[in-house]
Amino acid sequence: MSLPAATRSAASDALGALGRGFLEAPRAARLFLAHTSGIWRLFLLTLYFSTLAPLFGRSKLRQQLFVMMRNVGVQSFAIVSLVAFLMGAILVLQSGEPLKRFGQLTEVPGPVAWSLTREISPLLTAIIMTARVGASFTAVIASMKINEEILALETMAIHPVGYLVAPRFVSMIVMLPCLTMFSIVIGMFGAALVANTFYDLSYSLYLRKTVFYLDMDDVNSGLAKAGVFGTLIAVTCSYFGLIAEGGPVGLGRNIMVSVVTSLVTVILADAVLTAFLNNYVL
Repeated sequence: MSLPAATRSAASDALGALGRGFLEAPRAARLFLAHTSGIWRLFLLTLYFSTLAPLFGRSKLRQQLFVMMRNVGVQSFAIVSLVAFLMGAILVLQSGEPLKRFGQLTEVPGPVAWSLTREISPLLTAIIMTARVGASFTAVIASMKINEEILALETMAIHPVGYLVAPRFVSMIVMLPCLTMFSIVIGMFGAALVANTFYDLSYSLYLRKTVFYLDMDDVNSGLAKAGVFGTLIAVTCSYFGLIAEGGPVGLGRNIMVSVVTSLVTVILADAVLTAFLNNYVL
């Protein structure tokens, strides 16, 4: 008994897709390794132009650093503050009702403070910075690469990594922890405001409970995560800008790939750092 033509066609299409997947797997693995090694080499080169090269006058870092820090930090403050305030309010609303059932409403500041400092503020700030700043890093560098402006820099004996990537790298690893600290403070302010409005917790009680539950290890772990996230975002987004080709289509593709790759690596790094910092591994 023969199968209907439609069934045979669907089965052959599925088998064909499976076969193409197996055939393309080695190519995808090679591409992944090539990008990984390229990002690693760019990180080492950027580290040199950010630390050693300025000591010998071989870097243009100071010419663009403060402009980049203003773009990365000051101009991102409003959106980071808004998201942090709302996140603090949401955390109180989510944790307040369950704790109220057990008569532990006064303990709301503890889990909210832990969540903000250890996890939510560093991660959300990194996601915002990937979308707002990381994409612009890729767009600017990719546009210069496609328009051969990077080639013009090389003909003038200006290294593109030192001129374009190093200022973005330093500004990101400096400003992302600063924004994370602001995010923690504003998030706690939003949480205290909502706790006072909806659950009648006084601001003095909320502050005392927050100070009681938090210690510097919690804050330091969040700032350490922010520094790592800033490194990953700056290097990854700059890398995909430097390898861009193919005109406007290639520009859009590389922006999309850089943002997605940065988000995935940030979340993977967050999982690994959480395991280490919470003594799950060490």
